[in-house]
Amino acid sequence: MFKKLFQKTEPTEEEFRLLYDMFYSRVYRDAYFITKDSHLAQDALQETFVKAYKHMKGLEDKGRMGAWLSTIATRTAIDILRKRKGSNEILTEDITVQERHMQEKGCDSSDLVESNLVKEEIMEVLAEMKVEYREVMLLHYIHELSIKEIAANLDINEGTVKTRLHRARHAMKEKVEKDPARQWIGGEKL
Repeated sequence: MFKKLFQKTEPTEEEFRLLYDMFYSRVYRDAYFITKDSHLAQDALQETFVKAYKHMKGLEDKGRMGAWLSTIATRTAIDILRKRKGSNEILTEDITVQERHMQEKGCDSSDLVESNLVKEEIMEVLAEMKVEYREVMLLHYIHELSIKEIAANLDINEGTVKTRLHRARHAMKEKVEKDPARQWIGGEKL
């Protein structure tokens, strides 16, 4: 569909608006998963589409637009968090939205707390990892991209992606096992 739509080097305003409408929720979800804050996710969303507009003519496979936008959103959200890391800023997000979602699924508040704690710990461990490890972990496990898709989006070969994923999983396991405070993530301690 996009191949026909964006045959020109630069999309018209209407075409780009259509692209925005089609991928808004996916890009926002990707950014929110990383930032855990709706305001930061909105910032990442805007930056993602600005970057996409500027670099769209360089995209060779227009059919992979969603994966390309997800990659940009992931990197942009990580950059935003990196910039804010030293500012001691408290991220504000309304927990009641998560509570309602968990209650709809039939979970009680203790499940919500445990789920949030596990996610926070995993994100902290990811944040401590090398950028190239964090990047492939997020793209593979969160965005559910295949090895081939990750390689294409990051412009690296598939073997490199597999190696980084293996090393990232090993590094994460090691960090969790060596830190007594984090061993509960694996279900060993509570």
